[in-house]
Amino acid sequence: MEWVKAYWPMLWAALTTSGMLILALLSKTYARREDLAKVEKKVDDLKAQVDSLPTQKQITDLMVELANTRGEIKELRANIQPVEHLARLLLEQRLKDDK
Repeated sequence: MEWVKAYWPMLWAALTTSGMLILALLSKTYARREDLAKVEKKVDDLKAQVDSLPTQKQITDLMVELANTRGEIKELRANIQPVEHLARLLLEQRLKDDK
């Protein structure tokens, strides 16, 4: 047991140094809890964003409504053309009368 008393400081230094090396290697290999928590928060935020996106059915319904609206606009444009022509004729007549 005399050798333990004699070499205890060197043995303790070797143990703590090897422990520190193991911790350093583990810290390079595994992620820290704080980093993991940040990643989990970002994933949760992305899940919330994906959940708030419209579904395929909603997008399809919107496309159908847009197609219907285009048809209605074309129909209105066809109905407005004669009125627009009359308005131009009246404007021309008014400009001629003012001269």
